[in-house]
Amino acid sequence: MSLAIEWIEDRAAFDGLAGEWEALLPEDSHPFDLHCWYAAWWDAFGAAAAPAVCTARRGGELVGAFPLRRSGSRLGALANSHSAGLFRPLAADGEALEALVAAAASDRAPTIELEHLPQDGETLPLLEAGMREASRMLLPDGGFTSPIVETDGDFDAWRAQSKPRWGAPLERFRRKMGRDHEAELAIVVEPGDLEAELAAGFEVEASGWKGEAGTAILSTPETEAFYRQIARSFHERGELRLSRIVLDGELAAFDFCFLHRGRLYLQKTGFDERFRRLAPGLVLRLATVERCFELDLAAHELLGDASEWKLKFANAERRRVVLRAYRRSPRGATRYAYRRALRPPLRSAYRRLRPRGR
Repeated sequence: MSLAIEWIEDRAAFDGLAGEWEALLPEDSHPFDLHCWYAAWWDAFGAAAAPAVCTARRGGELVGAFPLRRSGSRLGALANSHSAGLFRPLAADGEALEALVAAAASDRAPTIELEHLPQDGETLPLLEAGMREASRMLLPDGGFTSPIVETDGDFDAWRAQSKPRWGAPLERFRRKMGRDHEAELAIVVEPGDLEAELAAGFEVEASGWKGEAGTAILSTPETEAFYRQIARSFHERGELRLSRIVLDGELAAFDFCFLHRGRLYLQKTGFDERFRRLAPGLVLRLATVERCFELDLAAHELLGDASEWKLKFANAERRRVVLRAYRRSPRGATRYAYRRALRPPLRSAYRRLRPRGR
């Protein structure tokens, strides 16, 4: 039976896919595959980059979805720096996946830029083959590595292996919290008063360097709206988990996580700089890892890049890459040449000339 390709650019039409989308989820699905994730992105950021979701149907049944967006003359993933975890097309079978890739590759956009693709698995090779089949010029990028704490073994063994990397007496700090303060730890729990707990947590997350750098949840109205919507959506699914350390009635550290199919995904975290001497962020991370072992979860996904604090705990990793594909047209060839030949030396020169300390 032949496949029918349709591009969804209307919000109401996208809403209509929710039930069928759920049926497409693979056994190894992650939160960033879910329809509610992309719906929140559409509502928060869709005005700046128009969503264009490529779908495939067989006999009227949805068998594939490729969540994409148009930004200027680029076709890219329906994601940005705030929302990207892992990205991939969803398909019921290989034929549907190939059809989605072929439809995207043959699009009129001079540049296709797909970030946060998993390096392992069938998605990346199939995307590369489909882009070549459409005569696009490929320019893969190494991307970055996201640390993972695998928690399907023995906590004591993990503790013995990771403790030399902690760089601080975290267990002593936790005991000191209990001696010197009225301390409350709530680790990997469903929220009671969702809106109040989000408001307090977002304030703490924005109180440090993230707020100064403009990367905090509260940095823009669009970003705050996105996180509030995904919090409500995952809470309705029973998959939102928050963690907190409260000292003398003050929120000292906060986690915003998703618990999906036996894995705990750390979406956002923050701590109050006033309690820095007790390393509340690291104490919270250790307590969270221990709780993951107690709950018999497979892993605690730390997401993002390989920051130093994450490497104190991680015992595994996931590599994510960027795939860029350019049409063999004057505009596409110019962009390909710039990205491949001119941009690297320009970036190197910028780094050499940039004032230190910034």
